[in-house]
Amino acid sequence: MNKKNYPLSDLNVWLGRVNDIEILLPEKPKLDQVAAASALSDSLNKSGKKTQIFCPQALSVEFSRVIGVNRIANRVEGRNFVIDINYPLRNIEKINWDDQEEERVSLIIEPKTSAPLINSDMVTFKKSNGEIKNVIALGFSSREELTGAIKSLGSRSLLESLDLVNVNINSNEFFGQIKLIDNEALSFSEIIVGIIEGLSLSLGIEAANNLLLGLQAATNSFSVSGIGPDTFEAAAFCLRAGGQLLKNISFDSDTRETDGFSKPKIYRGSASS
Repeated sequence: MNKKNYPLSDLNVWLGRVNDIEILLPEKPKLDQVAAASALSDSLNKSGKKTQIFCPQALSVEFSRVIGVNRIANRVEGRNFVIDINYPLRNIEKINWDDQEEERVSLIIEPKTSAPLINSDMVTFKKSNGEIKNVIALGFSSREELTGAIKSLGSRSLLESLDLVNVNINSNEFFGQIKLIDNEALSFSEIIVGIIEGLSLSLGIEAANNLLLGLQAATNSFSVSGIGPDTFEAAAFCLRAGGQLLKNISFDSDTRETDGFSKPKIYRGSASS
C-alpha cells in the first residue's frame, strides 16, 4: 500500500518507548472502528505490547462478529481497592486491622458504645478510578469529544497529560503528539492495515478477519462509489494473512449488519490501569 504520508517513523519511535497502550473508541463507534481497534490491539500484543481497548458505552449485538469484542472495557479502574461504609466517622471509636494471617487482611471497625451497629448493607466495594497515559485515539471528532470519553471511562487523566496518537479519517482535527489523518481512506481498517504493513507488525488470522469485516462494513462489501485501489490492496493483505471475507452479509447506510442477529446482548467490561 502507498502510505508515504503516514508518520510511520514517529509512530515506530513512539511504540519503542511505551509498553502499556490504551486504544480509545468514541461513545458511539461504527463497526469498522471496533473491528480496526481489535485488530490493532491484537497486532500490538503479538509485538510484545500490553494493550487495552476502551469505549465509554457498552457495545451491543451489532458488534458480535468482531473477534475479541468482549474484552473491550467501558471503565478504567485503578489498582487501589476501596471499601465504602455509609457510617459517620463521629460514631467510630477505633479502626484497626489484623494481618497476622498471610493470606488475608481483616479490617476491624469499632463503633462507639452509644452508636448504632454497622450492618453489611452499609458496605460497598469498588476499585479506584484509574489513569491512562499512552493513548491511540481512533476516530474522535474533537478534543472535547475525547475529553468527554476520558471522563466517562472514569479516568483521572487530563487530555494535556496524554501521550497521544490521533488516528482519523476525513478530519481536520489535528490534535495529539502524533497525527495520523488519512482523508482519502474509506475506513479505519484500511488505515490500520497501513500501520501494520508499514511497521511490519504481526498480523494473525483473527486480526485479519476483523480488518476484513471492517473493510466490508465501511464499504458495504466493496460496493460504495469512490472506492480505490488502497481499499482492495488492504483486503488482499488481510487475505494473504489468512483472513476470510464474510459471505451473504449486507450492511445498511450506517455500516451495520442487517441480518444474522436478533437476540439482545450487551458487552460490558472494565479494566485496571
